Amino acid sequence: MECLAAVSNIFTDSVRVYALPDRPIDEAEAQSITRQLLGPYGSYHVPVSIRCAPAGQYVDIQYGGGKSPDIVDFCEEQVGHRYLTIWGRHYNEGGLQQDEIWSEDVNEGPRRFCRYGFDEVRVIATGERPPVGEEEPWQRGSDGSWRLPVAGSYRTGNDRSADVGPSATLATEPSAPTPSALPTPTTPNYHGDALTSIDPPWLEPLADMHPGATLIEYRWRGRLVHRAREDDDDGWGLDWQHRGADDWDNCLDPDFLRFTGETDLLVAEEVYRRDEHDWQEYVRRYTR
Repeated sequence: MECLAAVSNIFTDSVRVYALPDRPIDEAEAQSITRQLLGPYGSYHVPVSIRCAPAGQYVDIQYGGGKSPDIVDFCEEQVGHRYLTIWGRHYNEGGLQQDEIWSEDVNEGPRRFCRYGFDEVRVIATGERPPVGEEEPWQRGSDGSWRLPVAGSYRTGNDRSADVGPSATLATEPSAPTPSALPTPTTPNYHGDALTSIDPPWLEPLADMHPGATLIEYRWRGRLVHRAREDDDDGWGLDWQHRGADDWDNCLDPDFLRFTGETDLLVAEEVYRRDEHDWQEYVRRYTR
């Protein structure tokens, strides 16, 4: 009998490390930070991605932290000393399938569900009218799709796992993406999650499969950030599936926006209050 190695939950960690004002982070230092985060075990089933800000203000690092606890030491020893601060978005494929966002310290810092923004919805309908919100100013495209400019937000999960093995490094190259994979600012998304807590609430029917639509897309400043349609997943046949490409650019966490000075993107306070209520309920339920 063949023995299969046990696979732990796969975590996708997206970390942004901010430089001190007089110490920009260059490519060499970004790689050094990444090696510190990966530690001796590497990235667990998630491709490693590094993106430096143009002027070195910060570096974005993606990796799978399922077997790499070294971020704990990095926060304690480096953040607030060598680096200004740190922000992180965390996805646990074996958890609630919603991204969490944290800052300052991975263990002791504030943490909550992460909210993402969109400014346009595009659908291909099964009928002659949009599947929801017929009173809204939908625009019919030449391809038959319906587009609606609308400011909104949601919570969801952003899995970036891929076929890179349990100890990926900076040099590990993932396989070529499958046709159903969705490009993201880092590496493709192969498995997505439905939207939850969508705002405005009248878009809730388009958070998952809808009988009146064969394609649902959400965009942010022209970039496709979420897609739902029938796809052939790993050769098992057509099934309704989600793909997500959310990133720091459409992150609408209130404290993150205040930190970056983008307060014009803040959503309604009642939306954040609902998120906080849901987070406290989640913590209460799973930390007893």
